[in-house]
Amino acid sequence: MAKAFIEIRAVSHLAERALADGETDTALRHLEHMRMIANVCHNLPGDFLPKRRKARERKAVESLRFHLRELDPDDRAAQWVAGQLESRGFDYVPVLRDRIKWKHAR
Repeated sequence: MAKAFIEIRAVSHLAERALADGETDTALRHLEHMRMIANVCHNLPGDFLPKRRKARERKAVESLRFHLRELDPDDRAAQWVAGQLESRGFDYVPVLRDRIKWKHAR
């Protein structure tokens, strides 16, 4: 979540700069990117509320399954989630097993 907040903040500055330069289409793309990140992360605070570790893990895995199973492989949100996990060295495929409709290919 912390990286998501930082990315939203950074992209908001890019959107502001694009608007100032009259580049409306670019600004709208930046706003859509921020919205996508916010949509991905909106349930995470609640997922981390349970005090028991097992309950937190179960809720977090459910969120991952939604974002990686229910979204199309070309969906930017699914790609963003997979990229965030991979950048931290988290191998999410075994957690999700055969329940994902696609495998993140690089």
